[in-house]
Amino acid sequence: MGTSPDHPPPDPQKAVPSAADADRWGQDDAGAPPLVRAIVQLWSRVLDLGLVLWVVRIPLLSVAIGLLLMLGVTQAQDTLVDVAMAGPQLVEKPGLSLALGKLILAIFLLWAIPVHFAARLLLDTDDGIAALATRRDQAAARQAAIAEHGPASRDTAGAGAIPSQAGAAPQALAQSTPHAPGDAWTGFVIRQVPRLLGALTFVAFAIGAEQAIVNLPTLTDTSVTQAAQAQLHVIAVAMLVAVPFFFLYSAARGRLALSGPVRAATAALDRLCAGPFRWLAIAPRRNDPSGALHATGRLLLLTYAAGVIIILIANPLWLARQLPLALAVPLILGAWVPILSYLSSIGRRLHFPFVTAALALGIVGVYLFGDNHKVRTLLANEPAYRRTTLDTAVYLWMRANGCAQAPATCPRPIIVVAAGGASRAGFFTASVIGHFLDVAQHREGYTLTRADGRTLVRGPLDDGRISPPAADALANVDIADRIFAISGVSGGAYGAAVTAAALGSRNGRASPCAGASPPYWFGARITTWQDCLESLTAGDYLTASFFGLAFHDQVQLYLEDRAALLEQSWEDRFAQIATEGDRATPQRLSQPLLTAERDPAVWVPFLVLNGTSVETGQRIVTTDLMPTHAPKRPCPSGGDRPECPIFTHAIDFHGFLHGSLDVRLSTAASNSARFPLISPPGSILQGEGDIADRIVDGGYFENFGVESALELAQAMAEVEPRLAPFILVISNDPQSTLTEERTARGVVVPDGSEQVWLPELTGPLSSIGAVRSGRGRLAVAATNQWLNERFGAGCPTNLAHIRVWPEALDGTCPIGAEKPKAIRDVSMSWWLSKPVQMNLRKQLEHSSDRCNNDKAVRAVWAALATPSSACGIQP
Repeated sequence: MGTSPDHPPPDPQKAVPSAADADRWGQDDAGAPPLVRAIVQLWSRVLDLGLVLWVVRIPLLSVAIGLLLMLGVTQAQDTLVDVAMAGPQLVEKPGLSLALGKLILAIFLLWAIPVHFAARLLLDTDDGIAALATRRDQAAARQAAIAEHGPASRDTAGAGAIPSQAGAAPQALAQSTPHAPGDAWTGFVIRQVPRLLGALTFVAFAIGAEQAIVNLPTLTDTSVTQAAQAQLHVIAVAMLVAVPFFFLYSAARGRLALSGPVRAATAALDRLCAGPFRWLAIAPRRNDPSGALHATGRLLLLTYAAGVIIILIANPLWLARQLPLALAVPLILGAWVPILSYLSSIGRRLHFPFVTAALALGIVGVYLFGDNHKVRTLLANEPAYRRTTLDTAVYLWMRANGCAQAPATCPRPIIVVAAGGASRAGFFTASVIGHFLDVAQHREGYTLTRADGRTLVRGPLDDGRISPPAADALANVDIADRIFAISGVSGGAYGAAVTAAALGSRNGRASPCAGASPPYWFGARITTWQDCLESLTAGDYLTASFFGLAFHDQVQLYLEDRAALLEQSWEDRFAQIATEGDRATPQRLSQPLLTAERDPAVWVPFLVLNGTSVETGQRIVTTDLMPTHAPKRPCPSGGDRPECPIFTHAIDFHGFLHGSLDVRLSTAASNSARFPLISPPGSILQGEGDIADRIVDGGYFENFGVESALELAQAMAEVEPRLAPFILVISNDPQSTLTEERTARGVVVPDGSEQVWLPELTGPLSSIGAVRSGRGRLAVAATNQWLNERFGAGCPTNLAHIRVWPEALDGTCPIGAEKPKAIRDVSMSWWLSKPVQMNLRKQLEHSSDRCNNDKAVRAVWAALATPSSACGIQP
């Protein structure tokens, strides 16, 4: 084998050669075995590719996160259903649409271009890539010289004899001579990796569209599901078609840069910006003086980064309205790419981990100076005195129902329990309560017009689920007066707050919602209470929350956090829709929780909104009721006291606040809805900078809110023993429903996964998630037992549980199946697609299979029509 002083043979004792040694051994050593040469050359190329991918790790990470989201996260996949069913009409025929065009443009401008340009910029300015390109080109030149002139020519093709070709700009490549060949593979990798990363952004959305099809529920009207499936297929195909077009754009852009006028303008811009680029350390590398990514690309990246920061800091809610749901995903994934890529670039140049240091500095800064996660408060008129004692609350409720002088003749007070589950919980809670508020429509039957113009006819007496005597008893009754309180957790707390705000804004018995269909709701017009409450809770609250997570909460300096943005998006939705009638209060969610005393003429249920204390693990209850009452027997928590807490071992939220402070109604709901990632723990301040506690999602303690409802019912029975409370539980997790059915008789049907990733980590996390609903089901059982022991003599049913039933992947009901079936996911986020909304309303329809709520609906109608005296309570 031939050698030279500059290129000695590789050391055969080295276990793994360096890339440079691999070049010389694999290319120059003709005596090496062919297999060894091939392996060494292959390994050398792998190392080269690894270096390229490491340099572009920020754009690569952005694309990888997007692929994982669209592959495995139901909430991300379902945003594409909004594109498939965009507009007031539900899609009937698949095809290209304006919404699809907007999505492709958003992906291109907000994700693909930043990823591609950032990757090009990183490769164009990296010294390691420059050295790789030079070394590879010189090795290729040596090989070409050896092939043409023999081994003696290797010394004349030494270092520096051949200019780098792999990293050269298009101009340099066009002007290079055919006698100076470069390394084709290295040049290909450096050029194509940025293009591939940009193209993969479209592939991610194609995967998401196909995955979204799997999530679509089975609806009674199959045409809606079929239309959504067909349009999602169109979206997937359109995304895949966009991939070659992106490659064509990338290649055409390089050729366009070489054309006369563009080339002259680019050169002038290069010279004009040369100083700032050098100062910012984004000038082209030395062996690529013109830069494959020209000044236009660098300026676009700088403009994009600055624009995103300014707009997101200034008005994220406005931006959320302009780029909702699927349109926001490219921005969330692409916005940080230019800034982090820049830090990564100068970090490699200065050999300092700027990205890691920035993250560490942020963590230390939050520890030293605090975060922006304070629970929002506002000044109010003596809010502590506006809370109602339980004795007064019961009396006012009896006045609203015309039975204050004869409590035994009062109807059964209804306490609604709303389980957690983000928008799914809020929507389903509102839909269920609205269903019963529409008693007049159910007596006669009614027709629902969907957004696509189709009509759904409902039979009289709620499809036969209201008995004729109950229908007569409920004639001319305002069902809202029957509801004493709502105990909510997380999304259920939001549904409770919206319901209370809407009932407080009603004009007579009419809802405060305007007739036209608002965005994101599946119906055509608002004609009933159920329509109104559904439309109020069907908004897009996800985009603002994730803008807050991705940007505001990463900066934090004097910015409102994502919990505040979520609350404001709730407030905006209510203000846009609840505008009809003289009593309409569109700003109710942004007003203090504690307002004027209850007016029996316009009864509004009390709210019991359950959070969890970070410091103690107890409930933190945000309520407009005074938290204590005068006991007639020892308190459940023990001891003789002049005042007994209604909620045992619970913390009163308003007890933390100064007497002049209150929280908005939206914040009261948010106190219960602070689940990880979506909303941060809220810091409760007792004074300036004095954090008394932090509040998180009430589901950590118990995800149904049943325990608080039971304690409220027990306290009511103490205050007025002649009343017989009835509890309506509304849950929305189909997996919890399936688990409950499988364990109802104490027998568990095994359905654990045989393969689990990282069981030491996922096991505890899964247990924490599952125990939320497990404690809720346990509380339901305990509540039902107490109610039956007290009122069962005359009232056999004292608790009804309306739930979202599971659906197997084959569209059947899995309840009672001999073998466990995998069930379809029902998305849980702060937004619901139209098919999911329709599926949730379907839960209240009459059905002949085992997955139905007919028995529970009948029980509620019966309870609404039953006087308390019928339950064996003596006057």
